[in-house]
Amino acid sequence: MKILSKLILVRLLLMLCISFAVMKPYQVTAAPAAFELHAGQWEAVRTANQLLDIGELRLIVNEWSMEQEGYIELQYPGGEEGELWVHQLMDRLVALGIPSASLVSVPGSGTGDVIRIQIVKSGDYFR
Repeated sequence: MKILSKLILVRLLLMLCISFAVMKPYQVTAAPAAFELHAGQWEAVRTANQLLDIGELRLIVNEWSMEQEGYIELQYPGGEEGELWVHQLMDRLVALGIPSASLVSVPGSGTGDVIRIQIVKSGDYFR
């Protein structure tokens, strides 16, 4: 019985080693520290799912989703137009499953046609 158990164990280990040998290496891509969403990119977005076509934004959303700690900070251009834009963006992020309590909008991106997006970890200072 012991010999049979050892034989099964050896076969399982061999199969595991072979499967690792033929697997493609997994490439981990880190989210950018901050991403700038430009007005031109935004104009092409009609649905929440289309937001994820923007690679850097998808990475930020994925990073936040994996840990669900902290906040996604959205620095938007001031004024009425900037407020409208950031609220539309927040609505679409909520449609993707991010709770509105995890989104923080902050005026003053520094540029009239950019929303700066970044993850602020819990305990970190955000504006």
